[in-house]
Amino acid sequence: MLGRPVLLVLLSSIGGGAAAADQLALAVGKGSENSDVWRLAWQRPWHWQTSFAGNGFLSGFHALSFNRWRKDNESITALGYSPVFTWRRGSSPWYLQGGIGVAYLDRTRIAGRILSSHWQFEDQLGIGWQRGRYDLGLVYRHYSNAGFSKPNHGIDLVLFSCALQLD
Repeated sequence: MLGRPVLLVLLSSIGGGAAAADQLALAVGKGSENSDVWRLAWQRPWHWQTSFAGNGFLSGFHALSFNRWRKDNESITALGYSPVFTWRRGSSPWYLQGGIGVAYLDRTRIAGRILSSHWQFEDQLGIGWQRGRYDLGLVYRHYSNAGFSKPNHGIDLVLFSCALQLD
């Protein structure tokens, strides 16, 4: 089974020191065709940051996620991995984020949308606010197989997330 080796590679890639604390994030929102969506993610911050765009700082995190999409009697469960870049200006609590990852879906159809393959790309753009141990965000996500299989309707999601830093 291809899933196990891929999961082991993903898990080993997020190891690292304890310079920054991991986060546990819960997100809820809506998807294409008004589907209900929730997502639970474990996020490990990267242990570096660099100056970028004036007085801004570029950094990021790895995210492993368990996702559930539901519309009427249909549902999809997805496991995902995404490296996510974050950019913030100076000491502002506000930040922008973006990333492209992968997800494995247990089904390829929901609410009349056909995804054609279990493996999908997971693109995201968002804005967030972080203070102390808490992180709030609004994120747009798009799942698609990039045209490797047809038809490729894709799924769009808008999620509100709340993350708690684990000490």
